[in-house]
Amino acid sequence: MMRTPQFYAIWLVFASSAIAGLMVIYCIQLFGMDALEYKGVENAVVITGTAMAWYAIFNGLGRILWGMISDKLGRKTAIIAMSAFQGVIMLMLYHGFISSGLAIGFIVGASFVGFNYGGIFALFPAITADFFGNKEVGRNYGWVFTAYGIAGITGPLLAGLFKDAAATGASPRVWMTPFLIAGIACLLGAVIMIFTKPPKSMAAIRLEDEKKLMPKLALDRA
Repeated sequence: MMRTPQFYAIWLVFASSAIAGLMVIYCIQLFGMDALEYKGVENAVVITGTAMAWYAIFNGLGRILWGMISDKLGRKTAIIAMSAFQGVIMLMLYHGFISSGLAIGFIVGASFVGFNYGGIFALFPAITADFFGNKEVGRNYGWVFTAYGIAGITGPLLAGLFKDAAATGASPRVWMTPFLIAGIACLLGAVIMIFTKPPKSMAAIRLEDEKKLMPKLALDRA
């Protein structure tokens, strides 16, 4: 599996989606309070707490519904849709919802981020099995899942760099950069997945390796 470009494509898409979700988990409440209070919205603490609750609910729903969607559309198409959707929502969380200052928009945005974040745990094990077979999926997915470990460090660090620079009541413009980075990463993930084709069967790969070795074996015998 790790000798195929498909593994690295899946790994990168997984990492980009997980970074976006984990970054939002880390900073959504602080970002929401800064943005809503800057716009003069009252009860910002209550609104951001509600957003986090809905994030958690839709996170669970995403694991179920994205699995159902992938059964209908295929794993690759579902991952493309999920990554693109997540990228758009990440950009809208800053540029759309922050400019309007609408509490309901903020809650809806957080819910969609949670929905897409939950989907990665349904889609990536499935595409690992589809691309590389069911027999070794336990071990193979372990390597794919290392992307989540990297995201677990990168996402919170990315948010933390800007959290320290943000102050309640000041302009929330400081939050723009991490949302841009995460949104663009997700959109790039969707593009990568568009150009990712299922790999050849492992039997075909072994056959090609044997063919490459045949001239060398012939020379050794000579």
